[in-house]
Amino acid sequence: MASTAAAMLAEARKWKGYKEGASNHTRFGEWYATLVKDKSFAYAAWCDEYVSYCGYASGNADVVGQFAYCPSHVNWFKKRGQWHKATETIEPGDILFFDWNDDGIADHVEIATAASAPGATIATIGGNTSAGTAGSQSNGDGVYERTRYRSDILGFGRPAYKASSTGGSKPTTPETYKPPTFPKGLAPNKSTPSAKTLQKALKATGWMGKDVELSDNYGPRTQKGVAGFNAKHGLNDKGKTYDPAIGPRGWALLFTLAYG
Repeated sequence: MASTAAAMLAEARKWKGYKEGASNHTRFGEWYATLVKDKSFAYAAWCDEYVSYCGYASGNADVVGQFAYCPSHVNWFKKRGQWHKATETIEPGDILFFDWNDDGIADHVEIATAASAPGATIATIGGNTSAGTAGSQSNGDGVYERTRYRSDILGFGRPAYKASSTGGSKPTTPETYKPPTFPKGLAPNKSTPSAKTLQKALKATGWMGKDVELSDNYGPRTQKGVAGFNAKHGLNDKGKTYDPAIGPRGWALLFTLAYG
């Protein structure tokens, strides 16, 4: 390839139509799990693992970065002075970060496959998304090419691609993941926006079905997922065999497994 942006896109398109296995298992997760020596990442939310793998396999690891958690990846581009606003012109190979909930936190990432002028839609390819608008956009089942709206983008990183780069770039050291602060007021049978954040993490770790609609309500299905997670990791309150409440320790562990 004459351009490493072209190499990045060629690698990304090799996986078009790839489908995840049971419990979010992917080859991209396996690769990242080996990189960080933590098997749990083989079953984690994998949109950024896919982007990072494409960077590695195309010889662009040093300019694309290697992450599993989108907010850490955003910060990496910001520290390098390579972060751009969603309103700016987009180029092929740019790394696009999405904010579906308008909360200022990146929760999905894809690669731009074509140039896009300010205000125009964007052609992308991404993993852990759905083939159309009917499915989950940030917790889907495969690798698909999509057309995205500017309004969904938080911003984008522009890797410093080198025209003569050819494979084998040195891996970057993944940043240490810090889970979000445990929210106040999050409890079974209560309504709070943080319940949606909890549900997303439960879906990413396989403790809640992908077909469950996100809701502010910490209802029965959220409680079932939390109870299963607590029991699996020995987090039940003393004397309880069924504990549907997530606590600070469980929250931190759940988010680390989902996005760390």
